[in-house]
Amino acid sequence: MAHLEYSEVALQKVREDRLLIDQVDLWLYEEIAPYLGQRILEIGCGLGNFARHLTDRELYVGTDTSPDSIAHVTKMYSPHPNVHFHVADATSNRFAQFARYNLDTVFSLNVFEHIQDDVSALRNAKRVLRPGGRLILVVPAHDWLYGTIDRAIGHHRRYSKQRMASAFHELGLTCITQKYINALGALGWFVNGRVLKQEVPPSGQLRLFNGLVPMLKRFERTVNVPFGVSLMAVARKDHADAKG
Repeated sequence: MAHLEYSEVALQKVREDRLLIDQVDLWLYEEIAPYLGQRILEIGCGLGNFARHLTDRELYVGTDTSPDSIAHVTKMYSPHPNVHFHVADATSNRFAQFARYNLDTVFSLNVFEHIQDDVSALRNAKRVLRPGGRLILVVPAHDWLYGTIDRAIGHHRRYSKQRMASAFHELGLTCITQKYINALGALGWFVNGRVLKQEVPPSGQLRLFNGLVPMLKRFERTVNVPFGVSLMAVARKDHADAKG
């Protein structure tokens, strides 16, 4: 992808505006929920948006590269002895230490696009999974949607089903399912990031869209949309091998 013109201001604005689209986060969680097990690790837990859904599991481990985020969520979830947080880089060889948790699930939502070496992160995600475990990713979809917003908030790439299936195959992972999510959001992203050349989605649009989400997700559960702002991909580690 093209050279990034990264803006910390734009990224911070997007993080803050995430609170305006809580229905989108709920939608994404509902999509991945059927594939989640009982011993779960999240890559890029941030401020715990999804950890709150998983405190009833046997084990939840949240990782993030931000010490401030980890300090925040460690305090927030301190009443839950089955919930743990660590500062960790998924591209580092040291990430393999999390295999000790006997994980049946690794998931990451809207994080891998920010990782320059996403292949190493995928390889390490596989390494920490036990045989039969599942890797669940939600990432931005479609190269044709890549525009000024993506560059401003530090996206190295967007993904297609073909790209993700190829990455899984190269690592010896079995692809279980893939689907595009949020077709209307893709159209808005295209207009804002490719046509209007904005660096962040307008807050007013986000509030309006958030109200439409319940209707949109009902529609997309009856119709297999051919595109979306996000791609969900689920793979399985069938056995331990030389690749991890």
